[in-house]
Amino acid sequence: MKRAWLLATVLGLAACHPPVSPEVLKQYQERQLYTCCNIYYEGAEVADANYHAGSTLPFGSPVVVEKMTSDSVSFASGVTKLTLAQRYGQAQESINQYVDKILVPADPHLRFTTFPKAVQSAIQDGRVERGMSKEQVLMSLGYPPTHRTASTDLGTWVYWYNRWKTYNVIFDDQGVVDSIVGDAPTNNAPIVAPTPVPTAAPAKRGKRK
Repeated sequence: MKRAWLLATVLGLAACHPPVSPEVLKQYQERQLYTCCNIYYEGAEVADANYHAGSTLPFGSPVVVEKMTSDSVSFASGVTKLTLAQRYGQAQESINQYVDKILVPADPHLRFTTFPKAVQSAIQDGRVERGMSKEQVLMSLGYPPTHRTASTDLGTWVYWYNRWKTYNVIFDDQGVVDSIVGDAPTNNAPIVAPTPVPTAAPAKRGKRK
């Protein structure tokens, strides 16, 4: 009786997360894909809450998709094998939309090399600093979870540092990081130093007659 119950439970769980069609899986397996951004992981499964904890699979890592379900994608990058699980954002985007954000056809190193050295260093360290663009923040931190940040068009992105702490990355009207609120991976120093305001030269005094 117990074995029958366990079998029914396993089958029920499998039914909740059916695999995608072979045609859809083939679309991902036939292309060379790369990680869009740094991926942080503590085990073999990474939730879309995107905790900034554990080890790092760097941005631009080539990946091979092995399988997909209605809420996850499993892939290998060298000896590293991970499953990205869409646990929180299913109401905001489909699994295909989620995967298309994280695994991209263009190697982000091509854009990375155009960034200033200070920005490159921040991305490689997985930091966010004032002065970084949205593109640069995404490459460094990954995408903010969509159940708290429905769109990257918003001016405030909410990230999870770990399971208990969140922090906000706040952008100005030009899409540049203006401030960071909460416990975040940052040195709290601006990437781009503010341009000094030129001071007017002192007025020359006329000669007394």
